[in-house]
Amino acid sequence: MHALILAVLIGIAGNLDNLGVGVAYGVRKIGIPFRSNLFIALMAALGTFVVAYAGLGIGHELAPAIANMFGAGVIIAVGVWVLWPRRPKAQEAHSTDAIGLVYHPEHADIDQSGDISVAESLALSVGLGINAWAGGFGGGMVGLPPWLLALSTGVFSFATLYAGEHLGRRALGSWLGPKATLAAGVLLILIGIKDLV
Repeated sequence: MHALILAVLIGIAGNLDNLGVGVAYGVRKIGIPFRSNLFIALMAALGTFVVAYAGLGIGHELAPAIANMFGAGVIIAVGVWVLWPRRPKAQEAHSTDAIGLVYHPEHADIDQSGDISVAESLALSVGLGINAWAGGFGGGMVGLPPWLLALSTGVFSFATLYAGEHLGRRALGSWLGPKATLAAGVLLILIGIKDLV
């Protein structure tokens, strides 16, 4: 039960940025079809499984206390990175690479169709997956099952992006978007601290 709760919390925290990105799409009336959202979720889950498995392997090579300390440190570091104030460089403002799309998700709609196709969601899935993958690596190092982390990440990736887009089409979205990033960073830091004590 302890592993399940931690995996769920890491899955939520690693995907709260999706909520903010979904809000940005909703505000701009850009749709995220089911198949595109599913593709992003599958990429998040697959990446999380791979890095969590690697983290688990590294954790097995270290003394349990040291592995736990390193894993918790990674999770805390991701939380701090999420909270760290960042301004995109000038070239990122018009970029369609993974990092540029996190700052300006509307640029993922390359063909200006009003919907994000599966092809267009590829770079976006990398940008959105970074936090989840890093959290998954830390979760693997503290001994959480990779399949459980992957499942949690995939489910919450889909749910947060879906919810964000629909909330963004309402007045609540403009208030909620910035709060999602704050909540993600704080939750990751708290999870890491919990693993340390």
